[in-house]
Amino acid sequence: LAQLKSRGIRHDTNVMNKYCQVQINAPTKKEAGKILDYLLEKKLIAGGNITHSLARYWWKGKIDMHDYYSIVAFSLTKNKNKIIYAVRPLHSDECPSIVFWKIDANKDFLGWIRQNCEEKI
Repeated sequence: LAQLKSRGIRHDTNVMNKYCQVQINAPTKKEAGKILDYLLEKKLIAGGNITHSLARYWWKGKIDMHDYYSIVAFSLTKNKNKIIYAVRPLHSDECPSIVFWKIDANKDFLGWIRQNCEEKI
């Protein structure tokens, strides 16, 4: 931090408390798209993408394997509970994976997140 300050770069120690990356896994591409579109329409996320992968996990006492579609999106941490509340009725899994990581990034990207996450419900 001292090196940043000496070069005139201000470090906001609160930034990690304001912004987050959200990952939501869905069992179908259609369901993932529906969830992503809904969160975008409600301005709970600034943007996101969907990737496909094969998941292996413990479920009801045995190891299960299933194709999953992961939504990776960006939001404000203050939207966490609203995102969970919005996703639950759209998700078909009994125990949906809705995970949040606090993030830091370049100033322009964080500004884009902030600018595009004005809730619209």
